Amino acid sequence: MLKTSGLLFTPNADGSANIGYEDYNVELFDGADYEVMYYLDEYNFGLLLDLLGISNKDKIKNHLIDMFDKNFDSNKFEDFCKEKNIKFRKNVHIR
Repeated sequence: MLKTSGLLFTPNADGSANIGYEDYNVELFDGADYEVMYYLDEYNFGLLLDLLGISNKDKIKNHLIDMFDKNFDSNKFEDFCKEKNIKFRKNVHIR
């Protein structure tokens, strides 16, 4: 059974955001933890919110879960960003 952090979301003071997830004890990686984090600068995070119809006053994490699932479907997120020309930096960490 998959153990996951679920969607991780951190809005930053400069208007940028970190979005991702961590899966724990992943069999494919010999029991290592697998973390994926997307870094969106202020412009691209704003673009994401606009295209999803989310305001900064909304509970952003809830809207992201509605759109990309509580366990965060990274393929769906990446496809959406590519289609809408939203740029991000991706970091994958296996430990």
